[in-house]
Amino acid sequence: EGVWAQAQAERSSNPIPTSVLMGAMLGSLARSVYAVCLLVNMLWTIALMNIVHFAPMSMAWKEGVCLVLIQLGWRIALLFAPWISIQGDDDYAEQWGLMLSLMAEYDAEDVREGKPRRPLIVLANHTSFFDTVLGTTKLPVQVLWRCRTYMADHLFKMPVLSTLCKSVGHFPVHFASEEDGVFKVDTKKMEPVEKRVDNHLQGGGWLCFFPEGQVNKSPENILPFRFGGMKKALEYDARIVQLVFRGNEQVWPRKCQVGGFPGKVRYSMRPIAPDGARAFVQIARAEGAKEEVDMPDHAILAKRGQQLMQEQYEALAEDKQGALSKLHGKLQKDNKKD
Repeated sequence: EGVWAQAQAERSSNPIPTSVLMGAMLGSLARSVYAVCLLVNMLWTIALMNIVHFAPMSMAWKEGVCLVLIQLGWRIALLFAPWISIQGDDDYAEQWGLMLSLMAEYDAEDVREGKPRRPLIVLANHTSFFDTVLGTTKLPVQVLWRCRTYMADHLFKMPVLSTLCKSVGHFPVHFASEEDGVFKVDTKKMEPVEKRVDNHLQGGGWLCFFPEGQVNKSPENILPFRFGGMKKALEYDARIVQLVFRGNEQVWPRKCQVGGFPGKVRYSMRPIAPDGARAFVQIARAEGAKEEVDMPDHAILAKRGQQLMQEQYEALAEDKQGALSKLHGKLQKDNKKD
């Protein structure tokens, strides 16, 4: 009783400021409104998806339509959450326009020469589930239509989300252990999945994924890229762009089941290997960095990609718009080297 009385006395002498209490209440209210909007939009999206899958069209078309429906639903949910400030880099649309024009030219050239089309791979940093929501809403429709991603297999078992995952043709990742922080995959279960991925890429599809392989607990420091995705990029000599977000973990904290908190988010896109992953590594090796001499190609691609993503993330900090332009210039210069 004495301890309880002491605690009550301390609480009375140090009351929580009204502004803090009001802020907490508004934050909870904002989150509740966003959760309702998100759920409602996901439910009607799923209803339409079920109708789409009965339509007389190819599976690729069905998956593409479902992706566009998800994009529309999540865009509407964000429209009703004006307390979430989302600001893209000034040349975001321009960067995508240039990259898509380049991809169209390369595709036409490959077709004329009878070569397989090289895919585009979109890499993004991962700090929150909001990365998926924002990435889906901000990708150009023609990119989203052709993109598929890897997702942990347990997500395919969750209510509502499982229907979305299956309807759009994403690929499950089967882990050998459910222990937190252990990312070794079950190679036997992954064999048919990788065949599906290969069929997707060989058929003109693209990939987007989080190369860190997990939700980053320390967003300020980009985690090392996992090698599996880098090997796939080199195997298909994919062209690579990086989509980087800053502030998503404020809107949707890592351990929260539902996001929607007030916050400010910034994002940008930068091509890092517009001429292909192999050319990127070739340029890196030409620089003659001693620590990279004995490194395999996929390790160099992972190391350099992580460094560039870190620079892009830091450039998104407040009042650093000029840093993004500087980084863009650096990337253009690096990609022109032979």
